[in-house]
Amino acid sequence: MKTFVLFIALIVVFIAVAVGYNRYTQPGPVGGPFELTDSNGKVVTEKDIRAKPAVVFFGYTMCPDVCPTTLMDMQRWLTELGPDADKLGVWFFTVDPEHDTPQVMHDYLSNFSDKIIGISGDPKKVHDVVKSFNIVAIKVPGAGGEYTYDHTAAVILLRKGGKAAGIIPYIPDVGSASERDGIAMDKLKNLIQKPN
Repeated sequence: MKTFVLFIALIVVFIAVAVGYNRYTQPGPVGGPFELTDSNGKVVTEKDIRAKPAVVFFGYTMCPDVCPTTLMDMQRWLTELGPDADKLGVWFFTVDPEHDTPQVMHDYLSNFSDKIIGISGDPKKVHDVVKSFNIVAIKVPGAGGEYTYDHTAAVILLRKGGKAAGIIPYIPDVGSASERDGIAMDKLKNLIQKPN
């Protein structure tokens, strides 16, 4: 039974990556209009996301593996970029707004780079944004009221103005860590050099 559940979970993840790749290689702005709250308590809208090239990730603070791993990767990439990191907006949207309030996001992200800004707010509005970005986010109930989310794990890259610039896929077991970092850094540097 556990093998079957794992198999289904892997299928969901692969579909999420495929859907994400297709969506984020299409022309036109990604995501719809919104007004939410960032992890510093400030109002944030799609205009903020589109003000400069953006690195966008969807996840949740109770994620056991993918999210903390990706956020640590992002922190490492931002450090390697040095001052050029300031040319990017880096955003972490929750897929679990019922738990991840702006304060919870703030506390969680204090473990990572202060360049990564969390976004949460009214649950309905957050779920609408998740849908508008074509993110897969499926809540999976567990024992004792616990749960996880199967969600799109790719880092989304957006040009200034919100047009898609591709993704950095989550593929931790493919190639070495330095090779994966090299691919990510090439994409981020290209995004900085060609912001529009």
